[in-house]
Amino acid sequence: MRVAALLLVLAGLVASATTLPPGASADTTARSDSAVLIYIYSPQCGACRQFDHEVGPIYSKTDESRTLPLERVLIDDWQANRHQLVECASAEVIGTPTFLQIRDCQELDRITGYSDAELFWLGHRRMMNRIDSNL
Repeated sequence: MRVAALLLVLAGLVASATTLPPGASADTTARSDSAVLIYIYSPQCGACRQFDHEVGPIYSKTDESRTLPLERVLIDDWQANRHQLVECASAEVIGTPTFLQIRDCQELDRITGYSDAELFWLGHRRMMNRIDSNL
């Protein structure tokens, strides 16, 4: 009996386990009244690893992250429709990294690719301006 109970608990833990990258949000609920920044990435993507090294550790500590929280999604999951905001994107995502700004199930903006932190933050400022102008 104890073995069966232990196996059930272990099976539940395995079934509920996720492997989210550092700083990832486990909350993938569609937010109807707030914007979200979906970061579509691949572990094999050099530009994604560069973003994860340069911006990833600090993003959640910025004021901007409270207005535009970052949710990381593997490109395989995105392309297999394993994220509830897939239908909100206005165009297909074919490469990584891709950053989608979504609000009220509408894609407001996107950044495709990553070359350095400065250019990312310039694109991000444009996204923040879109939020401010839509309020």
